[in-house]
Amino acid sequence: MNIKQLEPQYHEAWNTFCLDNNWFWHTTHWLDYQQNAQIGVEIKDHSFFMEQDGKIISIVPLVQDGNQLISTGFEDRKEILAEVNRIALENDIKRVQVNSDIKEYLSIDGYTCVLDLSDIKPTKGHRAAIKKGAAYLTYHETNDIWKFREDYFEVAGKVTRPRRTFELLGEWINLGYGLLLEALFEGKTAGYTYILCYKNRAYYFMSCVFPECRQYDVSHYLQSVAFDLLRRRGVSHYDLGEQVYDSLTCQPSDKERNISLFKRGFSSNIIRSPASEYFFCPSYMRQIYQERINNYIDAEYK
Repeated sequence: MNIKQLEPQYHEAWNTFCLDNNWFWHTTHWLDYQQNAQIGVEIKDHSFFMEQDGKIISIVPLVQDGNQLISTGFEDRKEILAEVNRIALENDIKRVQVNSDIKEYLSIDGYTCVLDLSDIKPTKGHRAAIKKGAAYLTYHETNDIWKFREDYFEVAGKVTRPRRTFELLGEWINLGYGLLLEALFEGKTAGYTYILCYKNRAYYFMSCVFPECRQYDVSHYLQSVAFDLLRRRGVSHYDLGEQVYDSLTCQPSDKERNISLFKRGFSSNIIRSPASEYFFCPSYMRQIYQERINNYIDAEYK
């Protein structure tokens, strides 16, 4: 059994392994995105895999952001944990966070909102919003990623992501992993929704709505359109994303709470999203937990 660092010549085999064993978050496509999602931030790739008899048997997507290691998930195996520890010590890492259950790590689970596309039951309020949107809006699928980029920044009021981010979004559409929907009001762009599609699952990735069109419930309308389009693609479950609740590791803002409420309105199932962390520096762990306690007390007893 060998451990090898992920290098370009292994990308095809790595992604083939993902098709049988993992989801889009584990592919080299997502690793590329992680390294190109923020302006002025250097992300270093430490990903590696375990190989036996010339075949990949386990993968570890792993990137470094400052003094942190971040992973979208890996197996709880002693060989993997030992290699993660080695990488951490060699790079002065203070903490690793991974979207997996790791017995030796501390649990920091979250929750996500997953919709069964065969059983969609929006709330009364969401049904009314969808109906209103359908009365005023039309839509089409688009691959014009540069118009989307221009409009996205116009809504944001500033440039928030590197050019490479949108190059990747366009590549994913061409590979069949991305779906970009544009809503139109009287022939003019009202908003967008971008959805990731991989195997039989999808993920609500990003969106934007022009302020003057929010009254037409653009987001509700585009989600309702997406349900049918995703079913046609063979998608059975649609992850609408994170659900936030008060906890030691999370004190959501009003905006974050409203986004969670919007997602739950489509009658989604709330499921646990496993996550774990390990601190390599005791003083840093003490600092982080003191900050968490202080933030929780301030939010809970204000």
